[in-house]
Amino acid sequence: MSFTHVESGLSARVDGKFLKNEGRRFRIKGVSYGTFAPDSNGCQFPILARVREDFQAMTRVGINTVRTYTVPRLDFLDEAATAGLSVIVGIPWMQHVAFLDDRARTQSIRHEIVNDVSTIAEHPATLLVALGNEIPPGVVRWHGASRIETFLRNVYDDTKAVAPDVLLTYVNYPPTEYLDLPFFDVCAFNVYLHRESDLRAYVAHLQVVAGNRPLLLTEIGADSLSEGESGQADLAVMQVKTVFEEGACGVVVFSWTDDWWRGGQPVNDWRFGLTTVDRQPKPALLGVSREYDDVGFSQQDQAAWPRVSVLVCAHNAADTVGECLESLLSLDYPNYEIIVINDGSSDATGSVARQHRDVLVIDTDHIGLSAARNLALTHATGTIVAYTDADVRVDPEWLVYLIQPFLRSDAVGSGGPNVVPRDDPWVAQCVARAPGSPTHILIDDRLAEHVPGCNMAFRRDALVAIGGFNESFHAAGDDVDVCWRLQANGGRIEFASSALVWHRHRSTVKAFWRQQVGYGQAETWLMDVHPERFLDGQALWKGRIYSPLPFMHAISRIQVNAGAWGTAAFPTVYSAQVPSLTSLPHLMPWQMVSAALAVVGVGCLVAGQIHVAGLMLCAAGIGFAVTVSRCLVYGWRTDVHLLPKIGEAERLSVFRYRLMISWLHLAQPIARAWGRFLGHLWSPVTADRREGFAAPARKATYSLSWPTILPLLTRRLTVEDFWSERWIDRVMLLNEMSQRLQFHSVTGSVHAHDPWQLDRDVSVSTGIFGWVDLRTLLEEHDGGRCLFRVATRHRLTPWGVLALTGCGIGGIVLVAMGQAAGLLTWCGVSTLVIASVWQRAVRVHAGIRAVVAQVATEYGLLPINSRKISGSSADAEPSSEAVRPSDATTTTEK
Repeated sequence: MSFTHVESGLSARVDGKFLKNEGRRFRIKGVSYGTFAPDSNGCQFPILARVREDFQAMTRVGINTVRTYTVPRLDFLDEAATAGLSVIVGIPWMQHVAFLDDRARTQSIRHEIVNDVSTIAEHPATLLVALGNEIPPGVVRWHGASRIETFLRNVYDDTKAVAPDVLLTYVNYPPTEYLDLPFFDVCAFNVYLHRESDLRAYVAHLQVVAGNRPLLLTEIGADSLSEGESGQADLAVMQVKTVFEEGACGVVVFSWTDDWWRGGQPVNDWRFGLTTVDRQPKPALLGVSREYDDVGFSQQDQAAWPRVSVLVCAHNAADTVGECLESLLSLDYPNYEIIVINDGSSDATGSVARQHRDVLVIDTDHIGLSAARNLALTHATGTIVAYTDADVRVDPEWLVYLIQPFLRSDAVGSGGPNVVPRDDPWVAQCVARAPGSPTHILIDDRLAEHVPGCNMAFRRDALVAIGGFNESFHAAGDDVDVCWRLQANGGRIEFASSALVWHRHRSTVKAFWRQQVGYGQAETWLMDVHPERFLDGQALWKGRIYSPLPFMHAISRIQVNAGAWGTAAFPTVYSAQVPSLTSLPHLMPWQMVSAALAVVGVGCLVAGQIHVAGLMLCAAGIGFAVTVSRCLVYGWRTDVHLLPKIGEAERLSVFRYRLMISWLHLAQPIARAWGRFLGHLWSPVTADRREGFAAPARKATYSLSWPTILPLLTRRLTVEDFWSERWIDRVMLLNEMSQRLQFHSVTGSVHAHDPWQLDRDVSVSTGIFGWVDLRTLLEEHDGGRCLFRVATRHRLTPWGVLALTGCGIGGIVLVAMGQAAGLLTWCGVSTLVIASVWQRAVRVHAGIRAVVAQVATEYGLLPINSRKISGSSADAEPSSEAVRPSDATTTTEK
């Protein structure tokens, strides 16, 4: 469908979670108007004189927006503009029938909507256009939610084609909340709830539904017939106040007057108006007027708000730190300070920061992100510390909403969303739409499991109590670590949906690759510190990663409980994981298998085995093709039409966006895997630079040597002996060791005190292929002295045995076939696989030894020697080189 483009005179635009009009923040303080009985021309509005009187009365009580349910005449809009009112124009159409069953009717509806929008698009009073209102749940069930979503998307695209500057919405309501409509500029809902707790909870839920878009409640109110006029006033005041405090961009009270016409007749059994039919004000009008005059939080509320320290850590950020500080200095918050840590920058970061007054700038050597955040924490004077990055621009009311969780609950942390600025380069726009960007993870509508480091705040005393940030994390992972440690300490972290920041993303593919490699390294170090949070190398999130990306939609789905026959007023929407096969082509094991098949295929091709080579290369090609095709699907499903054009040709611009997004989907898991590999090779080394902080728990240090590696390769027991001059409880030592292994080592999952296992006390997973078993013995000697013995040995799981057997059988088959090249390739691949498995086993084994030595030292046990015992028996006789207890006593006395 093609339409004629209309130039709009509108100045309203979306500004994060809010709206701007004529360059200033615009909160919708609205009232609905109509529908009224139609006149002889079918117009459902009063005569112009009555409209003028109503508009003048509205402006006197602080109303700035009128919502209509039908398309008004231009003279109606002129009167609104004269009175200083904005208009939310509703476009009516046949939404209460099965409109999608008739293709001609569907096309007619789309044309009529576009024509209606064209008539009012260029008028300056038009603030927002609603392309529909409350499609009945029965109609949605009849057609299916996906068809309704597709129809509304088509209508949206049709309208944007003729009026690209007009803000568009669809007014939804709770029975069809599950409709997925993220493309509309504003998320609008009609909600009638009379208990404040219920309304707060539901608005918080709608903020999650809205995501990074403004949330507008287009109908609230109460019936004065059933509630009484004073009851109506109390409810209306509560609703308006609650909605604004929960961070909505506006609210529309239903309605201006009791004069209401619907279904071809006047409505007399409801009285929702703020005025009577003859425009006499009710008490609700005065109450709403007072709330509109003082939108949001009162001066009394603000006087009790805590002092906040805003902390910015900057390294070579001269290009962005100025914009960041300008936005921070413009914050609408009564009591805060700004501290910048110039983390060893080699550019002009420090001098740029010092150009801004009322900013404390502290220069330091390059100590890393976590250490810089700890340094800022030591200088902070606020009871709340808020962290953001130097490449961030904050919303003027960022702190207002970021501190609300601390005021309404005992939360120790909070955080909000981050979005890419519209003026970021085109590659940065693609990066923001690729997997791997920092985002929040929510357990429910308020409770967060993780908030990103560019937008997070904590109670200072709670952060100090856990030792601040773990300085092992130099560039990434520190936000995840601190959130997990705060929660492990019993703290709650809440999500502040309206505390939004604009975060500049990486503007080149190289920078994106380096970022993802860094994230991969951080994941490896997180596994070392929080092994209980990972399973087979994947983080175990309790919550849901909230993202509009097609990739995230593909690996999760919603399930809706709409009640019996779809009659629930508030359906329950659940998020569920789809089978892992959906994400399998994006995982490194899939890609490594594909690469291994390709290598073997090339080897067979060189050896002249054409048929075998063909099978191997075909399998590898299918594996790569599935991965690439999935990435292309995600790129092509990404909504890029409203992004700034690259060059002049719009179609070419869209193609370039989608191709780049597809490429980033392909590169991201590879970069993460490479980062994890590097993280295994180089563990971070830190020195605690702080005073007055209890250092966070760190993993035990250890070293690797051939004497510790060889026993693992030969399944020999490694035995360590520890001598004590006093008796020590073996169970107490085992409990302490198992606890340390569970929470503070490089180990995987830990199985302890299993009564069914007679040959081991503790087993530590090295992954899917093996375990390291630990068993202990306490020998009692004269005088209450004792010898504590610890034996460790590697044990393969059935999967490990199968993998080794497969490697061996594959080699034997290739030898029998006389395939020298294939055998060489197979041996190379098998060696890499076995080496990676054993490398993990060696790290776990060394970590166990370090923890054992640490616990033994703390309990006053002295190490004697380490010995290796062949075979499977733990009761083998000690070697002649073993130090006897009496000798150990003599050595100790010396």
